[in-house]
Amino acid sequence: MVPPPPPPPPPSSQATAAAPAVASPQPLSVLVIGANGYFGSAICSAFLRASTPSHFFRVYGLVRREATARCLALAEVMPIVGSLSERDALAAKVQSRSKTWDVIVTCTEPSRADEAQHWDDLVALIQELAKASASLGVKPLVLASSGCKDYGMTGLDGAKDLAPHTESSPLQTHPLITGRMGAALRALAVAASTGNFDAAVVRATPVFGYSGSYYGAAFEYAAAFASAPGAEKRTLDFTTDRGTIMHGLHIDDCGEGYVALATTYLWGGEEGRRAVAGEVFNLSGRRYETLEEVGAALAREYGFGSGARFGVAAAELPPSVSDRNCDLVFGWSQWVSSDKIRRVTGWTDKRPLFADNIGTYRVAFEAAAQAGADDVEKARRRMAGNWGDDYLVAAP
Repeated sequence: MVPPPPPPPPPSSQATAAAPAVASPQPLSVLVIGANGYFGSAICSAFLRASTPSHFFRVYGLVRREATARCLALAEVMPIVGSLSERDALAAKVQSRSKTWDVIVTCTEPSRADEAQHWDDLVALIQELAKASASLGVKPLVLASSGCKDYGMTGLDGAKDLAPHTESSPLQTHPLITGRMGAALRALAVAASTGNFDAAVVRATPVFGYSGSYYGAAFEYAAAFASAPGAEKRTLDFTTDRGTIMHGLHIDDCGEGYVALATTYLWGGEEGRRAVAGEVFNLSGRRYETLEEVGAALAREYGFGSGARFGVAAAELPPSVSDRNCDLVFGWSQWVSSDKIRRVTGWTDKRPLFADNIGTYRVAFEAAAQAGADDVEKARRRMAGNWGDDYLVAAP
């Protein structure tokens, strides 16, 4: 027989095990240039969520106005207020907050009046910050935001020769965003020539969620149509083809894509650095939707019992919607592959597609509109053809 184990010693004689020492996580510095916009704020939030037991991201946001700075501070983003046109003073101010930078993200867009100067100033600031950081042993990764409109459009859903745009597709950018595309490519060239930083270009498809970005125009179009006299007898009509491809991405997933590139570069060893540095990455949803899908979802959401029609002549639309320019939403057909970033980083989009969760996205957009959100007003002005706003978030 096996004897029973001895009784435990009395509590007073038990040894107290010392708690294992746990090292404090180390901060990594991220600078988001244009942090107050739709893209910038989402990217800031994504980095803040990406803490690990060993590291956390301390995020700094460069903005132009004190009022905007308060919003960043509330979101736990460290604000830096300054203008790109004041190169030397701004560089000194940014370096006073952190002498080294692990990641720098660009997501600005200038007014048309000073566009060329804006991009010159932006690249010059990056060079100065990167040179100072590299001299102290920290070579930054610059993630330069562009957009998938750089490739132009693809065919419609069902077209015989339909193929997705990839990172190697020819560039045929929209005239309004040529400068942004050129600046992103210039960042790649400067990184290669100076060696003070590494760079990657990020091209996202149109994005949605929260205040809506350009997808807000879809809600406002349907709402205006629904409020027109006789709407209860009508279908929800669109002038564009039902096969128009709307390849969108939730803004949260977009922000996570930037983080995936940064963490692969920072923690993936030499292989991870080589996989990211000097490359271009598309960000798009796991599949595209069609205008037929989105239009049908909008028709259900806004109470059009007879559904939606497509390819309708503009003269048949109610006057309240016939002058609305929604071509960038309903008329830009584009299928974009994001296989590369998925393969390199393991990133995947997780949020519901636009048509699958349209009621939730509508409620969020309407709340933002009622609150007078800047992003909503900016998108409205752009849909009306006014692209003259100062230093906006990069257009999707």
